[in-house]
Formats: sequence, structure tokens, C-alpha cells
Amino acid sequence: MKISTLNSKLHLLSVGTNAKTKRGDSEEAITAIQYLAPSLNSGYETCAGKSEGCSAACLFTAGRGAMNSVQQARIKKTKLFFENKELYLTYLNNDLTLLQEYGKEHNMQVYVRLNGTSDLDFISLNIFQKYPTLKFYDYTKIKERLYLSLPENYKLTYSRDERTTEEEVLEIINLANVAVVFDNIPETYLGLPVFEGDLTDLRYEDPEKHIIGLKAKGRAKQDTTGFVIKNYIPTLQVA
Repeated sequence: MKISTLNSKLHLLSVGTNAKTKRGDSEEAITAIQYLAPSLNSGYETCAGKSEGCSAACLFTAGRGAMNSVQQARIKKTKLFFENKELYLTYLNNDLTLLQEYGKEHNMQVYVRLNGTSDLDFISLNIFQKYPTLKFYDYTKIKERLYLSLPENYKLTYSRDERTTEEEVLEIINLANVAVVFDNIPETYLGLPVFEGDLTDLRYEDPEKHIIGLKAKGRAKQDTTGFVIKNYIPTLQVA
């Protein structure tokens, strides 16, 4: 089965439509991502932990998201999640079953990111345990999730914003990697090694206890809230 054929059978997820994700794909691995819509567009809160800075820099309209048809599809999926959870879960389980079967058939590792443009709680839905051969990952601003006993095949990366203190970064790094947006990505941040996250979106395989450095893009380049760390000079501070 070709990727195009696989995509035509998926209801909620898509494979190979994100440039960063494509850089993580290979003959041995593919990544499937679900894109939903923010409250401003859907009327439902999909990012409860959002800050002023990250809201202003939201990537909902980035890339293919600039197309009205794509935005409407994301809004439709978001409304389905909140208005008909049973049907939504039916679609999601069908997608994940297809992806698991595709991985087995082609001897490929399949990675799945359910929160491509959202930060919803999928842990409580007990989805991950049903698909042990799939590897799930997400970014989150909900600090409390990092303290939960996560399924073995689900990894979280914490997203720093302008409200996050340096002390919190040094605390959280013992639980999960921390994604930080810079105007220029340094080699270290707060004494911690920085991994350039723009090389691939595949956070599941990142080295542990690393800062995931992301370059400010689009509207984030004009950030004045502190969401983007500008002109950072590494110090001798050690975590």
C-alpha cells in the first residue's frame, strides 16, 4: 500500500504532510499527525495551557494550514471530538489500527502525534495501550501531565513559554525534555545541551535531558512577550 492510499483511508490522521515530519520519515519509519483547530476557530478550547505569546505565534495557519479547505477540515475534526466523542474514537481507533497494520506489513516503525496543533488529554482515553507497536509523542504545556505514570509508548516534551521560570525548566528537565523557542539556537541553555528540534519533528527519539531548540518562525519573529528567547548568551550555570 502506498502512503497516498493509506492517507485516503485515514479519517483523522495524516502521513507525510509536514515538512519537518518528512525529514524524520525513512524506509524504516513514518509519522502520522492529527491537526485540530484552536478555540478562536472551532469554539472549543484545545490548548488549555496556552499563553499570550504562544497564542500569537500559533501555527494553525502555517504551511498547508493557510488553505481554507484544510482549516475547515481541522475545525470539523475538533467539533467531532467535543460533540460526538464516540464517533470520534471510532474513527481514531480505525486510523490507529490501519497504521499498526501498515507498519507490520511494511516492517516499519510508525510514530503518532495526536496533538499536532492542540494540547488535549489523550492519556485518560486509554488509547496508547491498545497499540503497543505504535510510538506516540506530543508537546504539552500542562505540567501536571509530566508527573503521571505514562504508557511506555508515549513520550511528552514540555513547551516553555514566557511564564516559565528558569527554575521550572531545571525542574522539568528531570521529567521530560523542554522545547524552547529562540531567535538563534545556542549550543547550551541554562547549562543544558540543546538539540536542534527543527531538524525533525520526531521528538520520540530525542536524547534525554536536552533542551529542544526551535527557531522562531512566522509571527513569532515579532514576539515581545518573552515567548521567544532573544540574544541568549550561554552561561556557566550547571543544572
